[in-house]
Amino acid sequence: MPAKNHIDLVVKTLNVLEALALSEHGKALKEIAAEVGLVKSSVFRILFTLKQAGYVEQPETNGVYRLTLKTSGLSRRNSERMGFATVARPHLTRLRDELDESVALAERRAQSVVLIDVLETSHPLRLTFHIGNDCPIHATAMGKAVAAFLSARELAALLGKPELPQYTERTNTKVRDLKADLARVHKMGYAINDEETVSGAVIIGAPIFDSQGDVCGALSVNTPTARCSAARKKKLIAAVIDVGRRISDDLSDIGFVR
Repeated sequence: MPAKNHIDLVVKTLNVLEALALSEHGKALKEIAAEVGLVKSSVFRILFTLKQAGYVEQPETNGVYRLTLKTSGLSRRNSERMGFATVARPHLTRLRDELDESVALAERRAQSVVLIDVLETSHPLRLTFHIGNDCPIHATAMGKAVAAFLSARELAALLGKPELPQYTERTNTKVRDLKADLARVHKMGYAINDEETVSGAVIIGAPIFDSQGDVCGALSVNTPTARCSAARKKKLIAAVIDVGRRISDDLSDIGFVR
């Protein structure tokens, strides 16, 4: 059925729009035709129709074509509708179901990293997090996953007071050690909270980036240490990194900016 419902003209029109989207100053008819692999007469008719609809403009007669603000408005409105949590939710649901472990999503704010979504596992032995909780950047997996990709100035703003609170005997409370840990997170692409906030729990987090490549949040999967063998931990790490990349790709596709 997909082949029967396929509309070739729609694909050609989208190819023309994509060709124009790659140019800051616009392109000539001949250049567009060469890029999309169509004869100039076909591309001209597509461009003419798009001009009439207000999605393409040609400021000068026989000049270059370029996209209008009406075209960019489509993606902007979709980005506003498709917020960070909305885009991430389907990925989090699949991750929770595939691993049968609780997952969470945190958003980067000006001076904090805040939990904005939680999907719990069906296991009776599980951690419970609450939306709105702060994710300290020195102790939590999501906090560290965000902090590792900040500039020195941004990191200082999130650190706040020089004293780092201790939650368990494994909490890292020295700024020097924290920076070394964040360097490792930046290199490896994931962060681990190994009983640093809750004894008996391992939490693995990965960063999420917006369409401009800036870190905008993080996701995590958490499990009791009793269920976290070396092999299991390796699987959780790979899954969290993969989902973080997938969410980042979706945010990039809709032009999301934090």
